[in-house]
Amino acid sequence: MSLQTLQETSTRQLILDSARHEIDLNGIIGLRLSAVALRANVSVPLISRYFGSRDGLLAEVLGDWYAEFVQGYQSMVDSWLDSAEVVTLEQFAMLSPKPSNPVFRKAREFRLQVLATAVESPILRKRVSEITTQSHQWTLNTIRRGKSKLPMQDRNFDERIFSLLLFNTMYVFADFVEGASISEEEYSKFLVHLIRASARFNQ
Repeated sequence: MSLQTLQETSTRQLILDSARHEIDLNGIIGLRLSAVALRANVSVPLISRYFGSRDGLLAEVLGDWYAEFVQGYQSMVDSWLDSAEVVTLEQFAMLSPKPSNPVFRKAREFRLQVLATAVESPILRKRVSEITTQSHQWTLNTIRRGKSKLPMQDRNFDERIFSLLLFNTMYVFADFVEGASISEEEYSKFLVHLIRASARFNQ
């Protein structure tokens, strides 16, 4: 890699880091290219040369964040599943991020902002779509890996319970329906009940 390429890579990363900082301070809507340029000690035209526009910069920063969030969760689940010789449905259900977990709640709220921004940004929408498609495939593969470690009587469940219910709801129910909260214990029991009912139905 040439010195010029290294410098360009470094400058590009400085801009991305600066944009992340500005989003943390002022939110997605409050992102200003002038503030990003000032913090990164570059010019606004240089940012435009690298990313095309404010939307292009947002697509890169938010797409990277979205990918990191998804990959972090997937790594945690993969590590646990690889190390377990036998798993129970209760353990499997507990792998899902819980509605009351403050870390996941903050991430969910930011995820909603990312998705709202993607509606107006074709570049970001394409990136989020790619990540989400890969995530859905990972979900299906993980379910199939986990099935082989479950007790025989619990293996015959309908995979759509995880791939559709867990993948698509993303706790909008817990976040936006007032007075309809559910405890983590109730949530896990609910999932186990659905899966076992599906397994019995399919026998």
